[in-house]
Amino acid sequence: MMKSTLVWTFLLVLLASSAASAEVYVWKDEAGKTVYSDQPPPSANARRMNTRPPSPASAPAKESKKAMGKDASGENAKIAAENAKVAEANAKIREQNCQNARNQLATVQTNSRIRMPGSNALATDAQRNELIAQAQANVQIWCGK
Repeated sequence: MMKSTLVWTFLLVLLASSAASAEVYVWKDEAGKTVYSDQPPPSANARRMNTRPPSPASAPAKESKKAMGKDASGENAKIAAENAKVAEANAKIREQNCQNARNQLATVQTNSRIRMPGSNALATDAQRNELIAQAQANVQIWCGK
């Protein structure tokens, strides 16, 4: 059952491919299995199969240009409205991030005793300077200054 399914599948793939327009031969080998190939064996009695190239696909129905133009302009308007909403949301998030970065910079600059993140240890002067530099970089990134 499995072998016959495999043979039929192979045959259908062979016929459906673009190379199916070439010559296809069928014969039985020494073990009695049916073999399909594009070249006949020199010793076996092969039979040439009739294969036809597939018919070309039908062309899609042409729509009127006016209908396509209306659909396209309506679709463009929807996309533009969505883009405007996304841009507005991004601007709000950017403003919030800018404000957070400024607050962090002010906190780091005004407090001389800063605890390191994830620790109870106080920051050394070098670590505090690194935190200030990072906060200034965040302000430049989010505020564009």
